[in-house]
Amino acid sequence: MTFWEKETSLIEAVPYELHEFQLGESATFWRYADAPTDVVYGGHTFAACYCSGGRIEQGGTILKSQTIVKVDWRNPFAWQYTVAAPEEVVHYIRYKGHGADVVPIYRGDVVDVVFRQSDRQGNRWAEIVVDPVTAAMQRAGLVTRYSRQCGVELYSELCGVLRSQFKTTGVLDTVNGPLLTSPAFAEQADGWWVGGDIVVNGRRRRILQHSGNQIRIAPTAPGLATGQSFEVYPGCDHLVATCQGKFSNRDDYRGQPNIPDDDPFSQWGIL
Repeated sequence: MTFWEKETSLIEAVPYELHEFQLGESATFWRYADAPTDVVYGGHTFAACYCSGGRIEQGGTILKSQTIVKVDWRNPFAWQYTVAAPEEVVHYIRYKGHGADVVPIYRGDVVDVVFRQSDRQGNRWAEIVVDPVTAAMQRAGLVTRYSRQCGVELYSELCGVLRSQFKTTGVLDTVNGPLLTSPAFAEQADGWWVGGDIVVNGRRRRILQHSGNQIRIAPTAPGLATGQSFEVYPGCDHLVATCQGKFSNRDDYRGQPNIPDDDPFSQWGIL
């Protein structure tokens, strides 16, 4: 019997659901099965656990098309949101299966995780809120405006600066919450790393402050410890002087620093 024949059968149907979460385009996955035992699909093991997928509806708005996945309070994927959301978009696929027949039934991106304290039975759970992939169609189109500052993201394709050319590596000397120290930070003048980021154990964090051999990051990252190696990249304030002096990238600067102070259409604009 085919999947859809089993889906509509009153006798042959033995349904289960698989839930797959992927961190950006990386090789980091969280796979769970709403089934009595672990399920192997596509060469990957989906761990059996409490993981209940909500209704899937097709509506006229994004909110009507959202779905919710309920998991245990201490589910490894959901629990990381108690500290901070992952640095990249988390993609989600829900599969439905009958025996060896499995088909994808929903694709989207995780937008939130809500922790519920308890119900009348004293249970606690987390709700993973997922937007459909069609939500991307609702995003704004052209948003770049005429301004003195450059509005392009540093290290992006439009920016043209290569991240690899400005990478500095080092080892953490001390870790005190959001404050990290290392001799590598002192290799540049104060403020050099502000607006940039640091990558430790695959986790990327924004740098808010830099003074001497110390930086402050946000948000804090769990698992940071003395002796860990890292990669750190400088930031940009999107001013033309910084673009040229720090990155030698004036030709790709997308701001308009020479906009006149006076409105040319005012009574004093043209003399």
